[in-house]
Amino acid sequence: MNVKMIVFDLDGTLLDAEHQLQEKTIAAVKMIREKGIRTLVATGRMYCSAKPHTDKLEIVDPIITYNGALVVDPKNQQQIFHAPIPLEIAKKITKMVVENDYHLQLYIDDQLYVAEENEFTDRYEEISGIKANAVGNLDQFLSAEPTKMLIIEEDKTKQVEINNFLKNNFADEIELSSSYPSFIEITKKDMSKAVPIKKLAADFKIKQQDIMIFGDGLNDLTMIEWAGQGIAMQNAHPELQEHADDTAPNHDDLGIARYLKKYFKLDLDLEI
Repeated sequence: MNVKMIVFDLDGTLLDAEHQLQEKTIAAVKMIREKGIRTLVATGRMYCSAKPHTDKLEIVDPIITYNGALVVDPKNQQQIFHAPIPLEIAKKITKMVVENDYHLQLYIDDQLYVAEENEFTDRYEEISGIKANAVGNLDQFLSAEPTKMLIIEEDKTKQVEINNFLKNNFADEIELSSSYPSFIEITKKDMSKAVPIKKLAADFKIKQQDIMIFGDGLNDLTMIEWAGQGIAMQNAHPELQEHADDTAPNHDDLGIARYLKKYFKLDLDLEI
């Protein structure tokens, strides 16, 4: 492979189990960039939640967030691409969620909105580093197109019910994905991490076969399948591993750094 571009997911991939970047991982990514290889991040996170990590990595190429629905140029903080969920559809989904008392999070203008703070928002804030805005009834609050909607539900039976309802009623208007077992992530129809990656690759005049992509969750499936070399982390969802071309070590054991060191023969000491 003549690798010219590498795309990394964040949580479960670049980040360790504590959702932090290790110095060795940062060093490995910088060494790759010094070889003239473009390094991109594609995450389900909000842009403001991804930025502290992409800043540490010194990412200069477009940052793909919200599972592909928002792309930002880190050099000037300008939006390159934005595909929010149509307001009418978002309102219908919100009404269903409110009526059934599920936990819903709305992402509008890179801000996080919830009805009230609870155990779900506490955990999410801990992971994302972003404070939620509690606004009361979301059905009454929603007046602008959300970039993403997220339902958090730990009960497997209820998860199936919610997914089936969304598929049966909105299959032509939304995409469903999941970066965590308890997450049901909703974006506009035909949106995925692969969509902006394909566009950016074309803009950069980089061929599909020259692109390496790393991920761990089901929201990484489209880009892993499309990549010239799709690599699943050892800790990845089993379905993602089935579709990957190769496997990298566990994210909590410097998996990205170890894979890059071996593949590109980097002069990087990973002994602890």
